[in-house]
Amino acid sequence: MKLKHSLILILIVALIIPALPAAAQDEEVTLVVWDNWVRDAEQEMIETLNAEFEAAHPGVTIQREVYATDDLTDILPLELSSDSGPDVAMINQGYTGMGALVQAGLLLPLNDYADQYDWWSRYAEGLHSRNSFSEDGTQFGVGNLYGVSNTAEVVGVYYHRDIFEQYGLEIPQTLDEMEALMDTLVADGVTPIAFGSLDGWPAIHEFSVLQGVYTMLDELDAFMYRLEGGTFDTEANLQAAQKLVDWVGKDYFTPGFAGLDYDTTTSEFLAGNAAMWITGNWMTGTIVEEVGEEPIGFFPFPSDEAGVPAIVPGGVGLAYGIRAGSEHADLAAEYIDLITGPRAAELLFERGFFPATAIDTSLLTEGTLTADMFNVWSAVSGANAVGHWLDWTAPNIDANIQELMGEAVSPEQFVSDVEADYVSE
Repeated sequence: MKLKHSLILILIVALIIPALPAAAQDEEVTLVVWDNWVRDAEQEMIETLNAEFEAAHPGVTIQREVYATDDLTDILPLELSSDSGPDVAMINQGYTGMGALVQAGLLLPLNDYADQYDWWSRYAEGLHSRNSFSEDGTQFGVGNLYGVSNTAEVVGVYYHRDIFEQYGLEIPQTLDEMEALMDTLVADGVTPIAFGSLDGWPAIHEFSVLQGVYTMLDELDAFMYRLEGGTFDTEANLQAAQKLVDWVGKDYFTPGFAGLDYDTTTSEFLAGNAAMWITGNWMTGTIVEEVGEEPIGFFPFPSDEAGVPAIVPGGVGLAYGIRAGSEHADLAAEYIDLITGPRAAELLFERGFFPATAIDTSLLTEGTLTADMFNVWSAVSGANAVGHWLDWTAPNIDANIQELMGEAVSPEQFVSDVEADYVSE
């Protein structure tokens, strides 16, 4: 009887004491988030989303820390192993980035959250594979999902519309037309391509777009995912290396490019000191902020056959992952759902970035840089011509390309050096 009376008393107390409001029930929680949104247009977007998340989660504070991509890759292995490390972090893909973290057991598999929030439908299955690894971290492109991206990335050619108009230039449809265009510019004393290789990674773009002219996607996939038969020692890569050396010799790039960093290259291009710039669509927001939508356009790097897109480097941006030891994994997943979802896509698009999640195409205005960017992504993704970032599986390739463009090694030696590094990893 005592037990029965106790249960009745508990029920009475529960009925007469009103439920605490949700805000009062919320525990004070600090969610530590690391990202690489360093430019002004990016900062505004991410701070808006963080404020909205905090407003929707009383008691939760986002502690945001910003790092350059290379710094993230360097320090995350140590920080994710600490109890005070970030709950959520942006992670560079590939063996030396995401793969190393998975192998060390530092990332939480996200498959259950992907089911819960339907992250699988955010973008194509093939793009999710770029954020996937086997559980032991040894096989790229398969197994568990360890990150979700909120941007799509594609390398193309930015160009000054007025320079093209001044010299009567049309957007090239083939590699031969591209080279003829650049010969015209050089003859008139105009630098065709803004480029600086000091940071290393931009050189990957210059090689990759040429590689994409000669290689097949299945050959590239085998190399990237280290499938059976995967190799860098191919005729296509040798052709691309030789062509890149030829371009250096023809003065297609900014003079003194070896000593120029990415920010300086950006300034050189925006100032009109070069007609074109081969880089990724992540710079569109900055360009629109600096000069507006109309002065600069964007086109896909041409192949050797008109109407057939070349394979171009791209895919999805850095992925948001969750530290395996986080005490706030469910909350972290809610944050990732916001930061990679439709609201984030809306803010990204407004600022000239290309979200991985689909956007309303009625928002596009033809003849603008943003519309050009969208059309390029649609063309190359629709043709299954989206390649990879080579440093995901060959982490020293930027230094190898710097040597090649500095004519310190021959194209044959370059291919041999990259292959030797590849098989030793």
